[in-house]
Amino acid sequence: MADVNVNFMHPTDGRVISVTIEDTMTGQEVVAELIANDFVPASGDGYNLAIKGGAQLDNARTLFQNAVKDNDTIRVIPATDAGQLNSSNQSV
Repeated sequence: MADVNVNFMHPTDGRVISVTIEDTMTGQEVVAELIANDFVPASGDGYNLAIKGGAQLDNARTLFQNAVKDNDTIRVIPATDAGQLNSSNQSV
């Protein structure tokens, strides 16, 4: 496919890095690279990616499949299960 120039926005301090990456990378691979390059710390819950002002990316799909375009800014969002009930928290 092709290279895309994108900006990643840090989830807590708002830092932005600009990178050129292959659009064949999946969201999961992008998150792994962001962790490997110390842009974000490793997290047991992982991260989601979303185009600023747009849709959340499907991490199993490539950037191309997620319609990421040159100069998009992608927010890195900590994944949480906040709001979900598990069996130990449900009342009887």
